[in-house]
Amino acid sequence: MKTITELIDEGYEIKKNFTKSGYMGKYIFSEKYQNWLAYCTRYLQKYYPEDLQKDSFIKIAQDANGQGVDVFDKLVAILTAIQEIPLNNQNNYLDIDYILKMIFENFHRCASSLLNRYGKRETLKINDEYDVQDLLEGILRLFIDDVRPEDYVPSYAGGNSRTDFYLPKYNTFIEVKMTREGLTDKEIGNQLSIDIARYSSMCDTLICFIYNKNDYLHNPFGLMRDLEKLSSNRLNIKVYISPL
Repeated sequence: MKTITELIDEGYEIKKNFTKSGYMGKYIFSEKYQNWLAYCTRYLQKYYPEDLQKDSFIKIAQDANGQGVDVFDKLVAILTAIQEIPLNNQNNYLDIDYILKMIFENFHRCASSLLNRYGKRETLKINDEYDVQDLLEGILRLFIDDVRPEDYVPSYAGGNSRTDFYLPKYNTFIEVKMTREGLTDKEIGNQLSIDIARYSSMCDTLICFIYNKNDYLHNPFGLMRDLEKLSSNRLNIKVYISPL
């Protein structure tokens, strides 16, 4: 997670490289500046939702790209002021981040333990992605109040689609894949790359969870690294594979 100091430094770097002169004076205009404004907006909405200064920043930032450097100076002044306020919900966010990490990394252990019930009672066997989703939803609801399964997202490349889970409180989507014969590293990588492009401007975090039940993946660490490298200022990609 970036700090406000880092965001301010990035802003000044953009100002230095993209300030132009016009008949109305100096102004800043670039796609990088627009991305910075969008990231700062999402950052303040997530970590300072109750702060009124956050609302002022968002209102000014909406039309800041292409405006004078004085507008940028106002935005930096707001960030500087907000920086002095304790980040009340940072620890909560980090806690849920850790919880999700533990859920995904230990998913196979949980699924395996269900197979050994007393008296050979019926249980949930993981045979396909739907079984993975059913078990995962139950685990998620132990820790998160609002879990929305199969949430529809806007069309991409001419087709409608839906994500497996959406966690609105954390502005996080979860995509679930399960390996099988014919669906290994390359195929899963291609599918998730399309998902990443679809969600690039829709959320803060996309979690890609791959259940590798029968060890079909040839290079799981390489797959994780390649997908997470697709992260950007707009979207944080996290990939979990269980078991590794």
